[in-house]
Amino acid sequence: MPLVSIIVPCHLSSRAQAALLDETLSTVDAQTIDDYEVIVVDDGSPIAVAPVVVSHPRTMTVLQPNGGSAVARNTGIGRSTGRFLVFLDADDHLLPHALEAGLTGLAEEPACGFTVGGREEMTFDGARLPHTAAPPLEGRQPIYVPLLGFEWFIMPPSMAMFRREIVEAVGGFQDPWGADDLDFYLRVALRSDAWCHKTLVTRYRRYSTSSSRDGERMLRSVRAVYDRHRALAEDHPAVRRAFDNGLAQLTEIFRDCLLENVKDRLCSGDAAGAQRASALLAAESPHRWARLAGRWSTVDRWLPASATGQRV
Repeated sequence: MPLVSIIVPCHLSSRAQAALLDETLSTVDAQTIDDYEVIVVDDGSPIAVAPVVVSHPRTMTVLQPNGGSAVARNTGIGRSTGRFLVFLDADDHLLPHALEAGLTGLAEEPACGFTVGGREEMTFDGARLPHTAAPPLEGRQPIYVPLLGFEWFIMPPSMAMFRREIVEAVGGFQDPWGADDLDFYLRVALRSDAWCHKTLVTRYRRYSTSSSRDGERMLRSVRAVYDRHRALAEDHPAVRRAFDNGLAQLTEIFRDCLLENVKDRLCSGDAAGAQRASALLAAESPHRWARLAGRWSTVDRWLPASATGQRV
């Protein structure tokens, strides 16, 4: 049985996405250790995934009806056999020492249920960006409160490696509505400290039209995640401060995403989607909506009225 299982959920709807998956799997092939398996979960893709996977060793495809990334990751967990789990998005990269660094960290601290390293970033076209991020502290760390307070964050999920026992103890991922990864990290961090290190282990592909930048979906899902931790926050002042700070920061981030969503959807010809995002933006943040209306006055025919009932 392999030591590590790498689980890759994917929903391919274009040849470009298939090419990105092939690129992602090639970065797994380049790992400094080879005691692993890769499980690509085809989440109801309209484009065949198997032809992409076939050229990559130690990689298999599992089929399921379209159910979202959380369901796909749980499917992968169920089919995996490794003692340690890595969740890799289908358009991100694993850096060559990723698996080696994760295993080293977990060996150094057997009491930790997971380890977290750093990330690089790249554009949609794969050009490396100068920004890097790693956990602010090293060694064994209780990270529930910092994660809840959004003092720093795990993004993408391939920054982390998990022991199978901790993944099974929390029941895997919940609800396919967007922030299932944040929900998963918080539940894991409630049960176990993390082993944090500065080694860069993954490269995150950043672009405005990714699902994690869908403001409407992410606002709804982040609020649902925080509601699950509200009772704990009410009983502990430090957790309450983190709860309030984290929810406020994430709300502002995804309100900004709504502004991006309107512009991106308008440029792509998705008038209905742009109108939905604009209507929610007007309700969530009238001052952002006013800024949008001022810059995009040519679309006044479909922009909603502002909160005061007046067009800006």
